[in-house]
Amino acid sequence: MESYISMLKNIRELYGKNGVQKDLRNISRPLIQKYTKEFFNEFNFNYSDLTLDDEYNVTVYGPEGESSMSMVSGGEKIAIALALRLGITQAISKGDLDTILLDEPTIHLDSSRRHELINLLKDMSLLPQMIIVTHESQLENAADNIIKVEKENGISKVMM
Repeated sequence: MESYISMLKNIRELYGKNGVQKDLRNISRPLIQKYTKEFFNEFNFNYSDLTLDDEYNVTVYGPEGESSMSMVSGGEKIAIALALRLGITQAISKGDLDTILLDEPTIHLDSSRRHELINLLKDMSLLPQMIIVTHESQLENAADNIIKVEKENGISKVMM
């Protein structure tokens, strides 16, 4: 029993936060940064660069120099987080990203940032296909196809 428990502890250490997981984070971090920077370029951000430290804390670089996430506005945080998610997704797909699903990407954005994000999504060439789940009617302008789902008497119905 002691030998079994010892083996389990070794497995946990090997596959834990400071084992294989740490190695995977270290290997993937430069690729995630690369793809996130590509999305920054497409987003027309004030920020031109992003770095991730060992714990994946985000630092962005713009006209005023280095900024931590605590120093950027709420709308900028949402946009940076979206660029980072897209960068992670692009890295996981080995740069071959065909489709992405976004759930309420404009939530918590002010009107100006919402409009910028909608235009960005409309013009984005890095992602050939996006499925966006939203209550935001302004996003309809960015869509090629719209599928509406409405609930009537507790039953969801698809409206084309």
